[in-house]
Amino acid sequence: MRLDEFIGKTTARVVSLSDASVLLVTKRQNSSIFDLTLFKEDRNRINRIKYSVNVSKLPAGSIARIRAVVIEAINKGILKSGDNVLCVTDKSLGEQFEGLFLLFKIDEEFLNVSEKKIEKESKQNVFETLLNIAREIGREGREGRKIGTGFIFGDSKNVMKKSTQLILNPFSSAKYNIMQAGLKETIKEFAQLDGFFVVGEDGVIHAAGRYLSIDTSGIDMPGLGARHLSAAAITRETDAVAIVVSESGGIIRVFKGGKMIKEESP
Repeated sequence: MRLDEFIGKTTARVVSLSDASVLLVTKRQNSSIFDLTLFKEDRNRINRIKYSVNVSKLPAGSIARIRAVVIEAINKGILKSGDNVLCVTDKSLGEQFEGLFLLFKIDEEFLNVSEKKIEKESKQNVFETLLNIAREIGREGREGRKIGTGFIFGDSKNVMKKSTQLILNPFSSAKYNIMQAGLKETIKEFAQLDGFFVVGEDGVIHAAGRYLSIDTSGIDMPGLGARHLSAAAITRETDAVAIVVSESGGIIRVFKGGKMIKEESP
């Protein structure tokens, strides 16, 4: 009996003997992409759904790849709490596997872990977007001249309490997200204003032109100006991260916990 025939018959038997309501079949398209076919019973009908997941950041031979596949299905609303899933995979986890069966239930514990992972990845994506915008500002300036600016990322509620508005807040009347396509040029335009941008962990821009009214005593950073000192101080007083673009040279500096944790040329 061929291996694929054996897997097919075994899958059918496991489904019949278990209370699985979802059959998830994975197949590796290449080293980075999983192609998924999901069979789910709904009102005495079997629906077939196909989707793909990029797992390039996850190590081969790791069950984390299967978790990523399932998390994507949850995000798409395909899987939900209470679903019993039989996952059948080929060599997708690594060459040491010829095939693998996983039977599990989507319960609250799984959903909580998944949500934390999604939240962490989302937060990282927002931060990387801010950092890339800062790099472009440092490298290009605006309208042929160098400019300095800063972004305060995260813990927005406390940051807003410890800061004041220098000018009319251009983001007060509508909700804009740093991840929105086409918003980058608007950010660069407002970067010419004095003060900081305040950006939430979800990417929502709460303010621009924000003055950090905070005590900078004890922040010892020779050679750096008021913008850098106040950025460092706000990260000491809150859980935020600060990204500052230096007007002289466009150098990017990142602050956390009152200390500079990163410095790079644009």
